[in-house]
Amino acid sequence: MVGSLLDRVNQNKSMTEVLNVVKDIFDLITYHDKWINDFFLHPLGFYYCRLYHNDEHQIRLHIWEPNYPVKQDLYIHDHFYDLCSWVLCGEIKDFLYVVQSTTDTSDYCMFTTSYSIDKNIRILARTNNFLLVKKKEERIIKKNEKYIIPKDTFHSNTVLFDESNLTVTFVFTFNHKENHSPNVVGSSKNELYYESNPIMISPEKVKELITKAEYNIWGRTNTEIK
Repeated sequence: MVGSLLDRVNQNKSMTEVLNVVKDIFDLITYHDKWINDFFLHPLGFYYCRLYHNDEHQIRLHIWEPNYPVKQDLYIHDHFYDLCSWVLCGEIKDFLYVVQSTTDTSDYCMFTTSYSIDKNIRILARTNNFLLVKKKEERIIKKNEKYIIPKDTFHSNTVLFDESNLTVTFVFTFNHKENHSPNVVGSSKNELYYESNPIMISPEKVKELITKAEYNIWGRTNTEIK
């Protein structure tokens, strides 16, 4: 399964195909402790696990719980890859923006993203690039639907839980750009510099999240599915 994960996932896969892969991934986490120490809390408030990555692709799992913490003034961002996301349970409200540089002082500035040498610390640095920001589109992606965000597109999202107590997405990235880090839009009144350390999630919490995800996706656990 692990060696063939990239062979089983791409942006053209159907929801049925993706759910079969996710079922196998959950089984490896629950019964074999695969990726059990690879879940972290993202600065945007969701739990994430990088299931696979190389220079050309990433495969990730994102999980939100109700009342997730998020830094509301540093949430609009772009990516250096195309991103395809399947909503396994819950709902996502995604917002797309037009972001333009301006020579005038404005309420928004660009923040650059970098990482420490050991990749353990995420660094946001405010630039003098003032911005005009305008929302151009919003869309709601429901359970069993997928959406794509092209590289260099500025977006943000909020999470809707409908009858679920969890929102889970399965993410595949492709068409990576070389030597690029994501940009973040923030208030021009923000601090010049931010650091965020990864917060690892305990194995017990990971297994609790996976059990909740199974119930919200299939209405039963992986053991019952078998």
